Amino acid sequence: MSGEITGIVSPVLTPFDEEGNLVAEHIEASVDYALECGCHAIVAAGTGVQETAALTVEERKTVITETIDAVDGARPVLAGVSYPAQPVTDDLAAHAEAAGADGVLAMPPWGVAPSEDAIVRYFQGIAEATDLPMLVYNNPGVTIDMSKETMARVAEEVETVEYVKESLRDWQKIAWLFERIHHEGHAEVFTTMDVLLPTLQAVDTGVVTPAPLSTPAMGIYEAVQEGDLERAQQLQRLFGDFPPEAAQNGLTAVCKAAAQIAGVPVGDPRVPYDAVDAAGRDAIEAWMADADVPTVD
Repeated sequence: MSGEITGIVSPVLTPFDEEGNLVAEHIEASVDYALECGCHAIVAAGTGVQETAALTVEERKTVITETIDAVDGARPVLAGVSYPAQPVTDDLAAHAEAAGADGVLAMPPWGVAPSEDAIVRYFQGIAEATDLPMLVYNNPGVTIDMSKETMARVAEEVETVEYVKESLRDWQKIAWLFERIHHEGHAEVFTTMDVLLPTLQAVDTGVVTPAPLSTPAMGIYEAVQEGDLERAQQLQRLFGDFPPEAAQNGLTAVCKAAAQIAGVPVGDPRVPYDAVDAAGRDAIEAWMADADVPTVD
């Protein structure tokens, strides 16, 4: 990997047309938007907001390859390799390495809930399929909620795990992960937007968050590095109003609406999922103005 990953890691939104078909030629525009909004690293086809579980395996490979090509070395790229079947996960990991990814990102298998031993075997299998550094991603919105003990065991026992990400806003759990994983030297612990400022103050790592949220997130990160706590606190408050109350249907729908408002052709969430309505789009546009989110020409 070209240097350690720290700061703001941005998942690139996956573009679809009105019929729900992947539009590979629009991936570059989505990457450019993520870079313009600001980030220190990119994720390809790996998280819930990227509609990873709604993609076929071949589509995942296409998104990974096209994202890496579009980034063209400007930032490190983590390729998503999560899947309920180990052979597919291992195949995705091998593809990511061959395509030039800098690391892999993996959630636990979704569907039937795996045991703790199965989770460890799963991540160990990925480590055996590729030597790339791994970010272990806990996202109960897509798959199971790994306990803090399971996350610590994975970080301790799987040699290639260099990063873990906790999506929940449970500060008691996060603080435990900081102590048992981060401070004990097993892996860097990342969190999410709502707790970015205290995360930077506690362990100086970062978050995984998509555009447009990455714009104020970058501002918070830079303010902390410059010692401007007042500015960081002001920017952190923006997350308290996101998503706006008028904008429903989940983070993917809201972030895709924001990208469309910014001029990026990502389309709506893949059918059958709902898009944001007109009132929601208006509220998102107002939030974007307050957050100084860039638009594209």
